[in-house]
Amino acid sequence: MSLKRSVTVLVLAVLTTFVTLFAQEGKQTTAHWTQGPIQIDGRLDESDWDLAEPVSDFVQVEPREGGTPTERTEVRVLFDQDRLYIGVYLYDSSPDGILINDLQRDFQTREGDVFGVIIDAFNKNRTSFAFFTNAEGAKNDSQGLGNGRYTNTSWDGIWYTASQIQEDGWTCEIAIPFSTLRFEAQDQQVMGINFKRRIRRKNEDLYWSLVPRRYNSHRATLSGDLLLERRIAPGRNLQVKPFATFNVEHTRLSGQGSTDFDPEAGVDVKYSLTPGLTLDLTYNTDFSQVEVDTEQINLTRFSLFFAEKRDFFLENASLFQFGDIPSERGPRRSEENQLFYSRRIGLSSGGNPLPLLGGARLTGRVGPVALGLMNIHQEETETAPSNNFSVMRVSYDLLESSDVGAIFINREGGDPGDYNRTYGVDVNFQFLQKFRLNSFVAGTQSPDLTGNNREIKISGQWDDGFLQVRGFFADVGENFNPEVGFVPRQGVRIYQYNLGLRPRPAGDGWIREIHPHGNTKYFTDRDNVTLTKDSHFGLQFFFRDRSSFEVSADPQFERLREPFRLREGVIIPPGDYAYNEFKVNYSSDQSQLLSGSMDLTTGGFLDGDKTSIDFAGNLLVKPNFFASFSYRYNDVDVKEGSFRADLYGLSLHYSFNPRVFADVFVQYNQDIDKVLTNLRFNWIHHPLSHLSLVFTEERFGGLGTDVSRAVIVKYTHLLQF
Repeated sequence: MSLKRSVTVLVLAVLTTFVTLFAQEGKQTTAHWTQGPIQIDGRLDESDWDLAEPVSDFVQVEPREGGTPTERTEVRVLFDQDRLYIGVYLYDSSPDGILINDLQRDFQTREGDVFGVIIDAFNKNRTSFAFFTNAEGAKNDSQGLGNGRYTNTSWDGIWYTASQIQEDGWTCEIAIPFSTLRFEAQDQQVMGINFKRRIRRKNEDLYWSLVPRRYNSHRATLSGDLLLERRIAPGRNLQVKPFATFNVEHTRLSGQGSTDFDPEAGVDVKYSLTPGLTLDLTYNTDFSQVEVDTEQINLTRFSLFFAEKRDFFLENASLFQFGDIPSERGPRRSEENQLFYSRRIGLSSGGNPLPLLGGARLTGRVGPVALGLMNIHQEETETAPSNNFSVMRVSYDLLESSDVGAIFINREGGDPGDYNRTYGVDVNFQFLQKFRLNSFVAGTQSPDLTGNNREIKISGQWDDGFLQVRGFFADVGENFNPEVGFVPRQGVRIYQYNLGLRPRPAGDGWIREIHPHGNTKYFTDRDNVTLTKDSHFGLQFFFRDRSSFEVSADPQFERLREPFRLREGVIIPPGDYAYNEFKVNYSSDQSQLLSGSMDLTTGGFLDGDKTSIDFAGNLLVKPNFFASFSYRYNDVDVKEGSFRADLYGLSLHYSFNPRVFADVFVQYNQDIDKVLTNLRFNWIHHPLSHLSLVFTEERFGGLGTDVSRAVIVKYTHLLQF
């Protein structure tokens, strides 16, 4: 064979291998026009369902990627001028084994049998909406952005579903108004679509178009195509939601009591300016029905992170995220610096609400540009000045799943010269669905801080399902001060390295995956002198029933350059402290009647020792009732003194049906001798309309006389035009 011919054969072989490895055959189905009305009752008894061609070629992602399903699933798609309809027959050889563990809105899909449809209405592989239900018709919906890089689980859309259990499985019907999906009308209407099924007792997950387990369901580039037989329009989408609240607050401190009655009214408006751009307006914004923050024990020198829970800031929150992209199976974003942290708006440093006069938000897409604009005005109180907050975020699509963008954040106080500004530029690349490269440079402006006011960061990650590697470097200036962000440490350089393997034993044994992993995170000063070293080397096992077990060794190092007040009368002197922690964690099958988890940490702590135990015990009475008791034990013994800092919690939830819920949450923080009680009743009386009744009490000094309590009634009613 000649050299030229040999080279030609070699090149063809390489190209063939490349195509085989990275190309996935696209799937396609057609939505048929309905001849008559479809009643959403879960029965699939309309004649139109018989005329629609079913898709049933599902594949496993769990336990074996690409494996053959053990149960058959048939999906049919119809549409009319206003709605898209999905009818599903989920065959099951043991219908008595169908698990329905939860009925509440945005129920946990992981612990029961579910079916979901994921739709990329623009068919641009960037944004998607997911709609999941179970055999009792509960709802869970979410929004995906950036090809699944960001998932907004707090997004709520208008849609309808109903289910029925049959002798050979269960059936469900889903109706999604086109006004909910937001798309551009075309003569040849094509949407991205995928279907997912979970058979919980077998821990079997199925997709119609395969999405590898390292990704979430919003991976739009891996979806199939949905062809609509006719041209349709997205329709207008104007929503007006007025609300009224009635608050009665009583406070008694040091024997002095007062009672206030504070009725309020306001309105939220949502309008789709274009199929891709949505304008939100809010006046006299109120978040009194939102669940209270969970108490945390802080044994560090730095601020704790509390998650955002308010709907206005959660919806489309992903559009305002900046910089490093969190792994779908790795460290979450709360562990990283954040330039925009919405809890700085409308909440005091102690987490107490501050009045918001109103605001506006414009979010969405214009061609390849993703846009997020927000302005909120916070009113003055006796303890906090007025502030106006503006956030502007823009990004431009590159390649299939990459982008370049910029952000600007401004806090403007009521007094002249009272301001804080943050700005930055980021570049985010993704290659071959496996490799990510992210970088950004950001700066701040404050009246009293000049110089050393920047942060530079670069990070990369490889995840091919077996090998997981991540690393990043950040340089944070001493005067880098994003007041509307979350940056616990300034004047440091940060280095982090993560390495993990995820082998899967052959066969169907009781171990499903083994995960040896290690990571090390260094904080140094500007001269590269180590200040903190936090390492974790663990071995984790994932079992067939979705329980898990992990054991790890965690070497630690802290260099204190000034005294650290750990607790009253316990002050750690400056110096270098190296010590080792050892951890054991077990989490059982959470779908069972009784389940739980335990995390034991013991070993050194600064110049002494510490033992911590996190325990949670759960009771699940399917599908209406769930109870959880939690206990965190902290025993600290250092040379300067010893103390206990324990935390007790009790959580109860009851679902009367998929639209009426009641919750009880009680927590005792022994560290500060505080009892927190929160009772909530919620009735979804109309789509996205609620009647909420909330009782909250904070009692200080254990069961002492110092107390603050409130009773809140809030009514909202969505009007759609």
